Amino acid sequence: MIDIDASKMLKEANLRPTKQRVSLVANIYKYGNRHVSAESLHKEILDTGDNVSLATVYNTLHHLTNLGFLRQVKINAKQNYFDTNITDHHHFFDKSNNSLIDISKDLIKIQGIPNPPKNKIVSDIELIISIKNK
Repeated sequence: MIDIDASKMLKEANLRPTKQRVSLVANIYKYGNRHVSAESLHKEILDTGDNVSLATVYNTLHHLTNLGFLRQVKINAKQNYFDTNITDHHHFFDKSNNSLIDISKDLIKIQGIPNPPKNKIVSDIELIISIKNK
């Protein structure tokens, strides 16, 4: 278990450290680097006995992502995860259990990236490799 100062993090994010938000942020980081969906995090919070709305979970996750405390990983239109590991890296997406597994950025070499449209630059490249059981 990782011990973080959830109140301090919320204040740095310009969010009022309510009991619900402190519980939420503490839960996000308590196991170190991991990938959570808003729904799975909401269930975790409810299972601890704390009462936090799903809207608060979504709002807090997006706010922390916008400030760089989390990284959003979009698998498809319906599957979104939030990653506590904000360093550059890639992912395996395991379709058999809907989980993400980190891949070091050094293990993948990407070549032949097309030029972006006029007045645009490439800001990030993230590769998601889908895997499934044999």
